[in-house]
Amino acid sequence: MRHATSYCSRTTLRALGPVAAIAAAALALAACSPSRPQPGNAHGSPAISRSAPAATQASPASSRGGGTGTSPAQVGATLGVSDSSGAKLDVTVEKVIDPASGANQYSNPASGKHFVGVKLRVRNKAATSYQNNANNETTIVLSTGKTRHADYNPIAGCGNFDNGQIKLASGASKTGCVTFQVPNGQKVTKILYGNTVFPGNTAQWRVS
Repeated sequence: MRHATSYCSRTTLRALGPVAAIAAAALALAACSPSRPQPGNAHGSPAISRSAPAATQASPASSRGGGTGTSPAQVGATLGVSDSSGAKLDVTVEKVIDPASGANQYSNPASGKHFVGVKLRVRNKAATSYQNNANNETTIVLSTGKTRHADYNPIAGCGNFDNGQIKLASGASKTGCVTFQVPNGQKVTKILYGNTVFPGNTAQWRVS
């Protein structure tokens, strides 16, 4: 190839004699030719492969579920409830009224269902006031595994706070009932209380 002879090889040939020029030409061509690419450092690859799993490894905290406890307490126990809004509560399920009667002639369950009342005592442990709706915060789980949300019919002998609303100064407490409609033949197996808007710790009670 005509372009393979570089400027440095032509200069070397002119400066030497005929015999030495042949040997010098070979050396000049070797010195002036581009070097071949060298293979990568064999010790670099394992370092990259070791660091890759660290980026994809799940954090132990991300594998855990929400704040709901895994070991429900018995009815009558007082459990702590907190959330990201700053609420700090002591919540007690005092009793489960099953079946419960309607508070008046207009308070009746749907056909094939009956009322169940969950009596709660809520105490505000935070330094600031607490306000929320117990009807939104309380849910039950039935023997079929289905979750039920509150019904707004009043029941006899236990008021629904202030239509579900709980307003507590720091250190204050209040007691009331949350009503549910449950299909006949089914039982409540679990009660949960926790903030449905702000994530936090949800308390659980088992119903024997």
